[in-house]
Amino acid sequence: MIKVYTGKNGFGIIFLFIAGMILFLSIFFWGITDVIQLFLPLLIVLSYLLIIIFALGFLPATYFKGLRPTLSVYSLLMAHALGVATWMLAFFYVVKNFGLMGIFLAFLFQFLAPLAIAGAVLKGSWHIVEHLALWISFTYGMRYYSRWVVDLIPQRQEKSRIIDVDAIEIREP
Repeated sequence: MIKVYTGKNGFGIIFLFIAGMILFLSIFFWGITDVIQLFLPLLIVLSYLLIIIFALGFLPATYFKGLRPTLSVYSLLMAHALGVATWMLAFFYVVKNFGLMGIFLAFLFQFLAPLAIAGAVLKGSWHIVEHLALWISFTYGMRYYSRWVVDLIPQRQEKSRIIDVDAIEIREP
């Protein structure tokens, strides 16, 4: 049975719930920014290492047909890892420079990295703009590369061909 509170009790319960959520979110956001700040130098190094491995290792290896399925899987995993690093850097920048209002806007409109780029441009933090723009382009580039490599696999090409067959016979009376 569900108990419904009305009047002062209902208002008090709603107030406590909202206050608890605000407290939880503020502790979560400020706690996660400390963790991101701790790992930020490592994230930057690993992100650029992923980009270098992709550009110098994966792109030339596309020439070898036997490696294409493996390249597709690993490039997709690398894209997700780079996407996480991009999100963390954007989240950290937005929280540190715009506070809770920036996070509220980012979650409301569901674009954290573009908000961080716009804020960095307005504040003149060009190194943040460069990092985020490069990481976003490589994140989506790796994802599209993965899809393109899968489409190059010969077994997939044979299975995906559409055979032109008349499925319906039309008989004239």
